[in-house]
Amino acid sequence: MSSIRLNNWHVGWNSSRAQEAAITPTSDPGSAVELVGFSKRFGWNRVLRGIDLRVDRGTTLALVGPNGAGKTTLLKCLATLLQPSDGAGTVCGFDLRKEGDAIRERVGLVTVRGYVYDDLTAEENLRFSARMSGLKLEPDEYRAALARVGLERVADQRVRTFSTGMRKRVVLAQLRIRPLELALLDEPYAGLDTQGMALVDEFVREFRETGTTVIIASHQAGEATRAAEQTLILKNGKLSPMDHDEAARSHLSFDSLGASEV
Repeated sequence: MSSIRLNNWHVGWNSSRAQEAAITPTSDPGSAVELVGFSKRFGWNRVLRGIDLRVDRGTTLALVGPNGAGKTTLLKCLATLLQPSDGAGTVCGFDLRKEGDAIRERVGLVTVRGYVYDDLTAEENLRFSARMSGLKLEPDEYRAALARVGLERVADQRVRTFSTGMRKRVVLAQLRIRPLELALLDEPYAGLDTQGMALVDEFVREFRETGTTVIIASHQAGEATRAAEQTLILKNGKLSPMDHDEAARSHLSFDSLGASEV
């Protein structure tokens, strides 16, 4: 059974205690994510505060909290786009500080706005992503991936003309052509219409069926938790558990609780 483990005694910021304990990730093959004393600072601003967390492989986790809580920062750290300020961690069994290339081969990230190249067409973005991942696909596979996300008719249009929702669909198509061990979805429902939101839920189900670990970060508790198995709240850089069934039934939104996402 997939699961998460949150060590509440070390959720808050306490770098001296982390150093005294001298804890390091175990690189357990059953663990998709393992963080110990994990912190991130921007100048004097502590965004993540001494997080201890283990997420088993195959788990679908909802990470909810207000804007500015550190959700985006945490996902970027797991994708190796940012380095932690303190603490240690492994993703898919590889050291976050030392083995970034191996992690990036196994992890896919969907950002709020969608990381795509504006001057490339939708299909060219997929081809570039495949080439960077060392994949060799047939031409019709790219069209099939775009058709799956409803973009086949605009496959030859430059992405700079796309809406936020369309850009996000391109990124979803990129994820589907790659073999992933961990999918990181940052506000995946933002900017999508009802059909697009249903598509995200379908992709999450497919990831789960294939054993891919999924972490969904959102300020909308109900949306994220209904697609997930377990839920954690991230607020002020600290993690705490949340009753998953209650969260899934709720319409809790953290819109009014914070500023722009970090």
